[in-house]
Amino acid sequence: MPNFFIRHMGNMPANTAGLWKRVTFLLALPAIVLCAANAFSGHKHVEREPFAKYEYLRRRTKRFPWGDGNRSLFHNAEVNALPDGYEDE
Repeated sequence: MPNFFIRHMGNMPANTAGLWKRVTFLLALPAIVLCAANAFSGHKHVEREPFAKYEYLRRRTKRFPWGDGNRSLFHNAEVNALPDGYEDE
């Protein structure tokens, strides 16, 4: 089986490995560094909008099966409002 691969490697250009080495170091690694810098840079703090009670938002026709039934599974008290307003106001 290894002889099969060796025979077909003779048809490949000699600079193929060098091409992919340059692509890795000149494109892939800088792209990874830029994406990592973007991911780890902090996001700006945005002031939340004042609560406005609308009848068509945050409707609870059925209680959630966990907790007090009023908060979703991934509820965040700083961001998500309850039907009556934010928890910390």
